[in-house]
Amino acid sequence: MLQRSAIATPTAPKLRTVMALLAMNAGSVVGTHQLVEELWGENPPPSSTTTLQTYIYQLRKTLGLGGSGTPAHLPGDPAAAGRDPVLHTMMNGYLLGLPEKSLDSQEFVARARRGRAEMAAGELEKAAVTFRSALALWSGAAMTGVTAGPILQAEEVRLEELRKTVLEQRIDIDLRLGRHREVIGELIAIVAQQPIHEGFHAKLMLALYQAGRRSEALLAYQGARTALARELGLEPSAELRRLQQKMIAGEPVIENPARTSAFPASRTDPVTRLPPGLPRLVGREAELDQVGAAVADRLASAPAVLVLGPPGSGKSAFLTYTAHRLRSAYPDGDLYARLLGPDGTPVPPETVLNDFLGAIGVRPERIPATLEERARMFRSWADGRKVLIVLDDATDTAQLRPLLTAGPGSAVLVASRRRLVDPGLTATVELPPLSPDAARRMLADACGDHRLAADADATEGLLDLCARLPVALRVVADRGRLRPHWPMGRLLRSYRTVPDREAGPEGPALAELGLLGSVDLTRRLLGAEERRALHRLAAAADSTVTPEDAAGILGVVPGDAESLLEHLVEHYLMHPVPDPVPGQPSGSGAGTDDRYRYRFSPAVRAALAVLADPAGHPGPAARGHGTGPSVPAPRNAARADAPVLVTR
Repeated sequence: MLQRSAIATPTAPKLRTVMALLAMNAGSVVGTHQLVEELWGENPPPSSTTTLQTYIYQLRKTLGLGGSGTPAHLPGDPAAAGRDPVLHTMMNGYLLGLPEKSLDSQEFVARARRGRAEMAAGELEKAAVTFRSALALWSGAAMTGVTAGPILQAEEVRLEELRKTVLEQRIDIDLRLGRHREVIGELIAIVAQQPIHEGFHAKLMLALYQAGRRSEALLAYQGARTALARELGLEPSAELRRLQQKMIAGEPVIENPARTSAFPASRTDPVTRLPPGLPRLVGREAELDQVGAAVADRLASAPAVLVLGPPGSGKSAFLTYTAHRLRSAYPDGDLYARLLGPDGTPVPPETVLNDFLGAIGVRPERIPATLEERARMFRSWADGRKVLIVLDDATDTAQLRPLLTAGPGSAVLVASRRRLVDPGLTATVELPPLSPDAARRMLADACGDHRLAADADATEGLLDLCARLPVALRVVADRGRLRPHWPMGRLLRSYRTVPDREAGPEGPALAELGLLGSVDLTRRLLGAEERRALHRLAAAADSTVTPEDAAGILGVVPGDAESLLEHLVEHYLMHPVPDPVPGQPSGSGAGTDDRYRYRFSPAVRAALAVLADPAGHPGPAARGHGTGPSVPAPRNAARADAPVLVTR
């Protein structure tokens, strides 16, 4: 929101939305596509771009916002100080340049940051004054009078959470300075407005208790318990219950146990939790540039980049390599968590936040019990800091959403085995198999160009065997380093010593190539019925399969079969190809608009032939041909023609 002393506010609703989005991102380019999405959502009218240009013209005319080309100075530069507001047209969007301190929101964030610094330095009186001045900038909701789309809604939530945090910290200081009676009336009003906020309930109890009104403090606890049960069906948190027990026993309560600003003020060293990264990453230059551009996009309060790719594409290595490249831009530290256990069990977000809070120095007894409280405490710490958060192997949005809590200046990198969609994810980068040149370069770095040139056919065979997937190529490259006297043909034969009529020649090599475990972890993200259907399709389907083909194999209707196939595509276990138009030659590239065939990659099909099916029976490649003693199929094994229940 612009300060009241600044330029006039547009009256037309969509003009107000455009102005708000440009102002909240002053000094940064707001993309045309982002403005269109903010104004019209996912289904903009055909004339949306032209209409947007009209809005920009009207803003310039009615508000006196001159400018058209690239600005000579950005608003943050000293040379820009004192300049009038100006709206620039950029290559792919628009940039609003404003003088310093033109936005209440920016001034609020600056005062909140200054207050926290004063609080950490022990200057409590000064911090209280600063926090009060920050809160005085608020005269209502952040986006009052603006029809907010997804970007402005996210900014509104961020500002409101920051306002609550500043309010909590200011009340914390008042309580620590003995101003219990002064804040009781204010806290009663706050609790009435936010009946399920346990932090404010705790502060009200503490203020009443310290003011000598123990019975009213215990009644305040009962009010909190009633509100939580009515609204959420929950009991009060362990921290709130402990506070009640201390009051019943008449024990002295020196500090507020629910205070969210309870971080060690003496800790100044950055927290560092990244695992070791690769010294070099081959063939991912374009994807690295995509991440760099997404992280630099200041439109997001904390850019969150999602990295996707098929099993074996090297998502974890890419994630840590990228994080090491970026970490110097985040001086307050880096945090890392793997969200999938080695057995394929998702790690709860409350466990991750517990580890993060411990890493930043919060004592175990001060870490809240509930997910909501832990997320709030971590958000309070992260706000105003520049932190890089790395989350590997995210399984779904419910697990991920509580962890996307960093504030402006921070960034989040996420890797997942499946496609995820969430407003908190601001960009997606996909890792396909390496290009032939990049894959060959990986082998050449390890084995030498002369070995590859001496046996070009075997080199191509190794590239095909690895499907140009970095994980498999790295395993082959390491063996090439260990056997420098082996020609490429000998290296290839070492992975094909046991032919397999059912899984193909690649099947027995998968465990050695590092792909078997990756496919298995991805497979475990599916439900039991979906895994069973996956195995049956891999065993019975041809190179490509239509929904009708899959329906016949699984004994379900085509609609359910198509839902399953698309779910497998979502998990990178199959990929779609356009269904050829009748009359067009196969492979012409022509396809219908909404009809697809679905294909297993050779690596995934071979892995499923080796892995046990959902009932625990070994795959066909694991039942013989040199992989161990033959295991007969159990008598109660599912018949090949039994229908499969497909869950959508």
